[in-house]
Amino acid sequence: MRLTEVSQRCGLEKSTTHRLLAALAVEGLVERDVETERYRLGLGLLELGMAVHQRLDIRVEALPILRSLADRAEETIHLGVARGPHVVYVEKVESPHAFQMRSRVGERMPLYSTGIGKAILAYAGEGELATVLANGLERRTAHTITDPTELRTELQRIRVRGYSTDMEENEESVRCVAAPIFDHRLSVVGAISIAGPVFRFPEQRMAELATHVVGAAQDVSKRLGCTASPYAVRS
Repeated sequence: MRLTEVSQRCGLEKSTTHRLLAALAVEGLVERDVETERYRLGLGLLELGMAVHQRLDIRVEALPILRSLADRAEETIHLGVARGPHVVYVEKVESPHAFQMRSRVGERMPLYSTGIGKAILAYAGEGELATVLANGLERRTAHTITDPTELRTELQRIRVRGYSTDMEENEESVRCVAAPIFDHRLSVVGAISIAGPVFRFPEQRMAELATHVVGAAQDVSKRLGCTASPYAVRS
């Protein structure tokens, strides 16, 4: 827009508008085309936007969504992030039931044997998977995936459907369903899970809970600046 148009839209005198635009131009927030005398948004705005995204705290952004998810599911909700070959629980909302999960905030679990960990690992890079494989796939229960080829197949299955499951793979008698969280760069930065005892998690209910956890993960992703849909199939 030219100076006159900016002035009219802002309801300011042209002299005042010119001073303001000049100040914004110094900071790189607007740019002026010398030939057309038109102003446009500057790259400084992009830098500001990136700075805001980098300061977003996944736990703070996710907590109200986790609480809402817990109200709907009436089960334990976890928020986790990857640290090396492990997932670290950074938030937990307890279920209203007498049977409580033994997990705690700050606890580390293997990426490959937990639903929340596999949701992250499925969308992480080959380097992260190589780190997990190099660390070994120790059997934690009779259901743990310990074969690298089988794990790769499982991760591909997760990418196809957009969520992961833990069928007593990390702890006997405990199941969970989880979905990944993405940031503004479409990079996976964490995951959310709904967990509970086997007797409350038949496969039909897990499919229903998957819809809820994917929706919650998408809501958190949006709060972190993810505007695209990263849940499509990834090879």
